[in-house]
Amino acid sequence: MNNNNNEELIKRLSFENFIWVIYLVIAISNIYGDELIKKSIIDRDSGASNKARNIFLIILIVTLLINIYFLIRNYSDLADDPENESLRVRFLGSCLLLLATLCFLYSQVETQNETESVSNV
Repeated sequence: MNNNNNEELIKRLSFENFIWVIYLVIAISNIYGDELIKKSIIDRDSGASNKARNIFLIILIVTLLINIYFLIRNYSDLADDPENESLRVRFLGSCLLLLATLCFLYSQVETQNETESVSNV
C-alpha cells in the first residue's frame, strides 16, 4: 500500500511541476502585457491596451483554475489528517489565494471597458 501512495505522490508532484511551468508562462505573459500597456500609453494605441486587458483576463482565469486545484489538493490532505495544524494553515492559505484571485478577476472584468483605467494583475 505504501508503494501505491508513493506512486500517487510522484504523479501529483509531476503534475505540479507542469503547473510551475504554467506560472513561468504567466510571468512572461504579464511582462508582455505590461509592455503592451506602455505601448498604449506612448502611442495612444487602444488596440494594444485591449490586447493587454485580454491577456491579463486570461492569466487570471488560468490562475483561478490553478488555485482551485491547490484548494482541492490541500482540502484532501487536510481530510486525511484533520489534526495537522500545518495542513489547516495551507488550506486557509489556499482559500485566501482563491478569494484574492476572484477579487482581481472581478476588478479586471469591471475595468474591461474603461478607457482611462490601466488594468494589471
